[in-house]
Amino acid sequence: MFGFLKRFFSETETQPVDSAPSVEPEHYQGYLIFVMPIEEAGQYRVAGSIEKPVAGEDNLTHKFIRSDVCMSKQQAEQITLQKCKLFIDQIGDDMFK
Repeated sequence: MFGFLKRFFSETETQPVDSAPSVEPEHYQGYLIFVMPIEEAGQYRVAGSIEKPVAGEDNLTHKFIRSDVCMSKQQAEQITLQKCKLFIDQIGDDMFK
């Protein structure tokens, strides 16, 4: 019975689809957008990171996982990119505070 419970709960854990971004980073207004959806119960959660290169220092990074879920990985990637661009337009460098 313990094995059944272990399998049941292990199947519901969230797992990154890939350990690396599935696409090259998108350059947008001086930021790098990394699209990294998370597979969850047969769907894909909108997730990724936004980086800002800083000369002579480590990049500033803002990682996020949204509540949005999509039926396909491609749809999650598209929504992630749209939301990142909107977030950059609205918040800018304040996301790193």
